[in-house]
This record gives sequence, C-alpha cells and structure tokens, in this order.
Amino acid sequence: MSTDGDEQLSRLRTVLEVARRNGNQLFIENIEREINAIEKGDPSPIVEQYLDEAERG
Repeated sequence: MSTDGDEQLSRLRTVLEVARRNGNQLFIENIEREINAIEKGDPSPIVEQYLDEAERG
C-alpha cells in the first residue's frame, strides 16, 4: 500500500474512534466499509454510492 493509502487509513481510523465514542452507528458502519475497501485496494464505497460518474472523474 502506498504512503497516501497509509495516511488515509490512519485518518479514517482516528475518525472511527471518534464515531465509536459518540455512538454514531451509521457513521461507524460507513467508515468501517471505507477502511475495508482501502485495505483490499477496492474503490471507495462512499464515492461509489454518493457520486455520479461526472462527479467522480
């Protein structure tokens, strides 16, 4: 994984900790999905879900 990917994972894990402390289950689930995708090298599920082709590109 690239340094950028490592940095992104680090930031997401920090955000996940905050979401867990706040008990925001929807946010927790979305961040966990994002982390899993990055670790596998898959596209962002959040980007795929919320942006159309023009916004992604």
